[in-house]
Amino acid sequence: MSGELVERVRTALADAGFGPGSGLTAQSDGSAVIVSWHPDRLIRPTITAHADDPDVHAAAEISGIRSALDAALTSVFLAAGLVPLSHPEGFISVTAVRAASPAG
Repeated sequence: MSGELVERVRTALADAGFGPGSGLTAQSDGSAVIVSWHPDRLIRPTITAHADDPDVHAAAEISGIRSALDAALTSVFLAAGLVPLSHPEGFISVTAVRAASPAG
């Protein structure tokens, strides 16, 4: 199931415009898929431009962007029938909805 779930997650991301080059990765982690964002291409120019600033970390802070991305990705996964769980470490764990077993 994990390979199938990874493909479902990647398809949902691509359909929402988060394809290659978005900085998002999706990799299997047991029964879940871990989706994380690697903004290197976005923040590297900022860090370079502020290299002499003693508070370069503040110039590269992207918490607002991370919050907005988290909200957007949560909506994408819910719309695709998947179950996203945001983690404070900055990634989303995505699982599939399990069908209820028939009572018997």
